[in-house]
Amino acid sequence: MGKQEETRKLIIESAFVLIYQNGFQGVGVREIAQKANLTIGAFFYHFPTKNHVGYAIIDEFLSKGIMERWILPLEGYENPIEGMIHTFKKTFDEWPEEFVSRGCPLNNLGQEMSAIDSEFQKKAKDLLSTWIQNTKKYLDLAKKLKILKANTDTRKLAEFIVTFQEATFAMGKVMNDRKVYDSLYVSFRDHLRSQCI
Repeated sequence: MGKQEETRKLIIESAFVLIYQNGFQGVGVREIAQKANLTIGAFFYHFPTKNHVGYAIIDEFLSKGIMERWILPLEGYENPIEGMIHTFKKTFDEWPEEFVSRGCPLNNLGQEMSAIDSEFQKKAKDLLSTWIQNTKKYLDLAKKLKILKANTDTRKLAEFIVTFQEATFAMGKVMNDRKVYDSLYVSFRDHLRSQCI
């Protein structure tokens, strides 16, 4: 990675930390530049507006995180359904205490900015759609392996799974209590297993 790419990545990561803490509208370009230890000119060399760094956070940072957290681990399981159940538990067991009250970064950014900027809405929608589609791929595999019931609508189940994952973050955030993760895990596990043969 060259110096320009490193600087751009640093801006995205610095912006993400500040936005996750304070919301998109609660952070200015000056703060992002300071967090990255750069000049404002360096920021604008890489991003024409603050919104553009927000788009990059979704396209490059959050998309990678979602794949690494929810999708790629499923490759290691012979039973994709048990993989999803274990991945859910592992994610919420390991979610840092200081992040419980902050929820899901994608959900936060999408909800805050979708009504203000249509590009945020489009990018959040595209990422959620990719997440659902990749989840469906593993559900289709489970169906092919005769783990899921033959009449399972894998598209609807994938939508449920992603919605439930997002909702668990949201409940933890609103309640500011990670105990909800445990009870929601049981519901998630039992529902997925009820879809199996």
